[in-house]
Amino acid sequence: MGVDHLGLYPNIAATEEGMTAVPCGSIQKSSFSSSAKDQLQWYDGEREVYIHPSSINANARGFQFPFLVFLEKVETSKVFLRDTSVVSPYSIMLFGGSVCIQHQAGSVTVDGWLKLSATAQIGVLLKELRYTLDSVMKELIYKPEKAGKIVQNEVVKSIVHLLLEENKQLKS
Repeated sequence: MGVDHLGLYPNIAATEEGMTAVPCGSIQKSSFSSSAKDQLQWYDGEREVYIHPSSINANARGFQFPFLVFLEKVETSKVFLRDTSVVSPYSIMLFGGSVCIQHQAGSVTVDGWLKLSATAQIGVLLKELRYTLDSVMKELIYKPEKAGKIVQNEVVKSIVHLLLEENKQLKS
């Protein structure tokens, strides 16, 4: 999940559950009504968007997380997202845009509109892990011969473990 996200950010959409209250008023809602009352409404930070009928997620009714990454946005009768994948909050914090931690509210937002279900403490830890990962990646740029050993890197191992554990918590 995280690797997909790394390459596709900022191509992300969220349900209302995954957005802060602030930009919701400025997001354009479509004049189209959802084809099914139980179908989730998705937003790309600017307007309402729809999962393209050819996407594997087109007929899904429930999602593990309120976030999707997508490869392409196409506007026909509606704005459609193609090639969608569900993405986790930790992946967004590690590989997404600018992270803002609201200590008083105990919440985390990314790019001012994505609301993540994580405490401020977890947000701080993930932000530090992100800085550390950035250092590891910069080192690989300057020393590409170390790329083969990346899977043994303790930071990378920790991130892989963290993302796997995030998924396990939801399944239990």
